[in-house]
Amino acid sequence: MYLLFVDESGTHPGPHPFVLGGIAVHEDDAVTLQKTIDSIVVKHLGRIPPNLDEYELHASEMRNAKKPKVDNGQKVSIWANVPRSVRLAILDDAYDEIANFTTLKHELPTVLFGVAVEKDFHSDWSPIERERWAYEVLLGKFDVMLKTLRNNRNLPNRGLVIHDRRVVAERDIQTWTAQWRVTAERIGQLRNLADVPLFSDSRATRLLQLADIVSYAVFRNYNQQSPSDREFQKIWQGFHSENSVTHGCVHFTPSYGQGACSCAPCSERLLAESSKKHVKLRQAR
Repeated sequence: MYLLFVDESGTHPGPHPFVLGGIAVHEDDAVTLQKTIDSIVVKHLGRIPPNLDEYELHASEMRNAKKPKVDNGQKVSIWANVPRSVRLAILDDAYDEIANFTTLKHELPTVLFGVAVEKDFHSDWSPIERERWAYEVLLGKFDVMLKTLRNNRNLPNRGLVIHDRRVVAERDIQTWTAQWRVTAERIGQLRNLADVPLFSDSRATRLLQLADIVSYAVFRNYNQQSPSDREFQKIWQGFHSENSVTHGCVHFTPSYGQGACSCAPCSERLLAESSKKHVKLRQAR
């Protein structure tokens, strides 16, 4: 079974896109990857803290945690007591591990997924409609990956989606997924998921924390206010691909239809669409 851990970015107000990021890990590799991330945290802290689970990998918090100048009684991030250089080194090593993790079976790799939906993509859509579209695309791509493993490589695997807690949206997401498992909507029917998404506290598993830093990398790549592709470039090769074309990361923007977006996901999408057209032309001859 493949476990797809999912987290989102861009739910706060602003001109940035709504982003979903995910990391799909085969069940045989889940424990090893979690232990590896634990070891990265321990290495940089220089000790094994008794509260290791509280040192949660949350990219935005680790980059920006600060001690308050005045003690006002509010809860302070545990990362505020760790030098910023150490925090960034932990994140760098975590991104490197995502990009280079060696799985137990090479034919069942750890793969990434990402969806970025700009606010001017279907500007008449409400925020919840953009979120629904992002989930439909993400789960559809995960489902296609599972289908390809079964049909093309004789590696049948079901998928289970595990999402960071979103109390406000959990019921919506589960309802959407239940519908997509019964009826194909805009993307296609989900036929390879074992159940609707489950929700868990990200402090309970490093794998949800990795989903957070994947979504953060995608978010930073498209955030107009302070864009940076540094983290995104580190993990770009890890997004799901077939036949040398990356399908696992998609950017939805009006600029794509105008041919004005040259980001890697849009370029790969154009390549995939041109390949399909070429195949249809050959078949028509």
